[in-house]
Amino acid sequence: MDLSQIKEQVKSAVDSQQYRLAEISARIHANPETAFQETKAAGWLTGYLEEHGFSVQRGICEMPTSFRASYGKGEPVIAFPAEYDALPDLVMPAATT
Repeated sequence: MDLSQIKEQVKSAVDSQQYRLAEISARIHANPETAFQETKAAGWLTGYLEEHGFSVQRGICEMPTSFRASYGKGEPVIAFPAEYDALPDLVMPAATT
């Protein structure tokens, strides 16, 4: 399989999840949590990843809301760092979902 086929396969896989990913994004946006308090968001994200076959390690780096999710073996190794805590001065009362 050449690189263009691999890229198309990855694009197709991500596109097939666009509605679920958008739903998770909207849920995180509607339920803001400040730094180190992102328990709902971390739960939604790790749950989604586990549903899709990822191995999840929670509480890494001595932070309860941090996690590492792994899938497959070998190379390439791809990382997606994410920052999704709300800024304290901008948090408004959230609708819980």
